[in-house]
Amino acid sequence: MHTVIILNKQSSDLLKDFRFLYKPFVDEGTISFCDWNEAGTDLKSAVPDIYKCIKGKPDWRAIVLNTDSMAVHTSGPVADEKNPFDFPGETVNDTEIPRESNVPMIRLSHMLCGYPAATVKNFEKGFEYYDEKTLKRVRVRESELTEDEVYQLSRRYRDRLKPIYLDVPVSEEVKKAQDELNEKYEFSDNRPQELIFIATRKHKKDEEHIYESWKTQFEMESSNFSSRNKYPNNCRFICSSITNAENSLYMKELTEFWVSVLTLAINRIPASSLQAYRLYKLGMEASEEELERLLNKRLNRMESVYDFVQERMKMKAELSFEEDDILVPEQKIPVHFDGSSGKELYINTSKIGLSRDCPKDELFTWIMEITEKKRQINQFLKAPRRAIDKASQYLKGRAESFFGDEYKMDQFQVEDLEAEIERLETYVLENSTSGLVDEAKFKEQIETVDKKVKKDIVSHIRKSTAVQVGCCLLLVYLLGFVPYWISAAKLGGSQFGSAVVVALAALAVAAAGGIAALFILRYRVRMSMEEYNHVIHTMVNNVNASADEFGKYFTAVCTYMKAQSIRAGIKLKSESISSAQFILRAHKQALKSSIERDEEVAASYGIRRVAEVEKNITSFFHEEKLPKDNALYYYETDKSDVGIPLNEAGDLVRAPYKFVAKLKLEREDLYDEVKGEV
Repeated sequence: MHTVIILNKQSSDLLKDFRFLYKPFVDEGTISFCDWNEAGTDLKSAVPDIYKCIKGKPDWRAIVLNTDSMAVHTSGPVADEKNPFDFPGETVNDTEIPRESNVPMIRLSHMLCGYPAATVKNFEKGFEYYDEKTLKRVRVRESELTEDEVYQLSRRYRDRLKPIYLDVPVSEEVKKAQDELNEKYEFSDNRPQELIFIATRKHKKDEEHIYESWKTQFEMESSNFSSRNKYPNNCRFICSSITNAENSLYMKELTEFWVSVLTLAINRIPASSLQAYRLYKLGMEASEEELERLLNKRLNRMESVYDFVQERMKMKAELSFEEDDILVPEQKIPVHFDGSSGKELYINTSKIGLSRDCPKDELFTWIMEITEKKRQINQFLKAPRRAIDKASQYLKGRAESFFGDEYKMDQFQVEDLEAEIERLETYVLENSTSGLVDEAKFKEQIETVDKKVKKDIVSHIRKSTAVQVGCCLLLVYLLGFVPYWISAAKLGGSQFGSAVVVALAALAVAAAGGIAALFILRYRVRMSMEEYNHVIHTMVNNVNASADEFGKYFTAVCTYMKAQSIRAGIKLKSESISSAQFILRAHKQALKSSIERDEEVAASYGIRRVAEVEKNITSFFHEEKLPKDNALYYYETDKSDVGIPLNEAGDLVRAPYKFVAKLKLEREDLYDEVKGEV
C-alpha cells in the first residue's frame, strides 16, 4: 500500500537533514511527500498536491506529521501536554451545531476522511409491534402518543407490544450544517484507508511520573479524546517524546524518530498493534554494532572523498593545443563533377548541304537535334548540381561533427583564433559561388542561337528552287547573247564560233557565281550552328572550371565552421569547468554537512570512531553527479527478507536499514477525570 507522508512547514524543516533516509523509498514508489498548509480550509489550499501523490494508487494511506511541540514559538490551538491530539479548548459539544474545526490537524482529518456522522445524544422511550393487517413492524415514540393511545395499543397488542428506546433524532439545523461540511470536504478520489497522526511532545517531568503513579484510577475512565475532538473512525494516533535541541540526547532521539516514522511508513501495521481511539508511543531499537559499522564506513568514505574533492578543485585544465600547433587546420571539401565530358552536346555541322533540303531537310533536322541537345544540356547541368548538393551535405555533416568538443586555450591562442576567424569570414563573404555556373544565361544564349539558326535555315533555298532559278537565270542570260550571235553569224563562220565560245564562257562564269552564292548561304547556316557549339564550349569549360572554385569555397566555409566550433568549444569548456566547479563545491558542502551529521549521530550513540583512508575512491564516488543523485550520500537499504520484531507479540515488519533492530508501538493509558456521585 502506498503511503503519503503529509508534513507541515515545521516538520518539513525538521526533516531536511534526514530526508536522505527516505529518498530510496520515494524512488521505488513506496512513499511520497505532500506539503501541508495548516492555514488551508479546503483540500486545494491545505494539501494542493494530494491528488498528484495518489494518482494511480487506489489503495493508500496517509501519515500526518506534527512536530509543533519542538518549535520555539507556536500559535493557534494548544494541545494537552500528555496527548498532542487532544485539544480541550476546541472540542465541539454534542449540543453544538457542527462547524469547521479551528485545529488544523482535526480539520485536515475531515478533509481526507470526511466529517464524522453525528453521535447519538440521547434516547427516548417508544414501542414496537407488528401491525395485524400488514404484518409489518411498527415503531412509535411514546412522546408522539397520548395516554389514551398508549392504553389502546396495550389492550390491543398486549404481550406483542414491546417497550424500546429510540435515539433522539438530529435536528434539521444540525443535519444541514453536517451536509454543508460534507459537501465542502468532498474527495474526488478514493479516501485513505488509514490516517495515522504522528506528533512529537516533550518528555514528562519526574514529578509528573510520581504524581501519576500515586493517583487512583477509580474516579477516572479511559480517555474519549478521539470522539470528543471529532476525529474520523479510521484515524490512528502515535506520539514520540523528544527532548530539547540543547540536550545531549536530542540527536539520538531525533534520528530514531525519523527512522521509526520511515519504518512505519513502509509497513502495514496489524490492527492489534495499532488500534483506533487509542494513543501509542513510537520508538525503535538500533543495533549499535551494525550502526557502528555503517557510520565508520560512511565517514571514512566521505572524509576520503572530501580530500579528493579538495584536490580536484585546485586542479587546472590543460591547454588543448601546443604552442606550435595549427589552431584551425584546413578542412578540405573536394567537389568532383563526374559523368559526361560534354562532347555529346555539340552539333555536327559538316553535313550541311548547298540547299535546305539536300541531303536532308535542315529545319526539321535542326529542330530535332536542338530539342535533344537541350535535354542533354539539362542532364549535363544536373550532374554538377547533384555534386554540389553532395558536397554541401558533406560540408554540413562535417561542420556538425565539429561542435560539442571542448577546448582550453591561453590568451594568445584565443587572439590567433579570432584573427583566423576574421580572415575566413572575409573570404567567405567576398567570394560568392552564385554566378559560377549561370544556367539561365547559357540557356538564354542557346535560345538566341536557336532562333538565328532557324532564320538562316529558312533563308537557305531548297534544291528544286535552286535548280529552277539557276536554269531560268542561265536561259535569260543566254538569250542576252542572241543579238551578238546574229551579228557574228553575218560576219562569218569564225566570228560566230568565237561568239558561241564567249557566250559559253560567260555562262560558266554566271553558273559559278550561282554556285558560290549557294556555298555562301551554306556557310552562313554553318556559322550560326557553330555559334551554338561555341556557347556549349564556353558552358562546358565554365562548369568544369567551377568545380575547383566550389571546392575552394566549401573548404573555406568548412574551415570557418571548424574555427567557430573551436570558439564555441572554448566557451563550452569554460562552462564545463564552471559546472564542474559548481558540482565540486556542492559536493564539498554536502560532504561537510553529512560528515558533521553522521559524527553527531555517532557521538550520540557513543560509537567509537575507527578512521581509515579509502583508496579506490572512483569505485564508489561519481563526481559528475550532484549530491542528490549520488549514492555516496545515502545509506544502503536492507534488501534481506528477514523482518524485525514489532513489539513482543511475534509480528515482523520490514526494516528500512540494517541497523534498525526493532520497532516499538507502546499503548499509553489515558484517562478522563469524572466527578463522583455525592
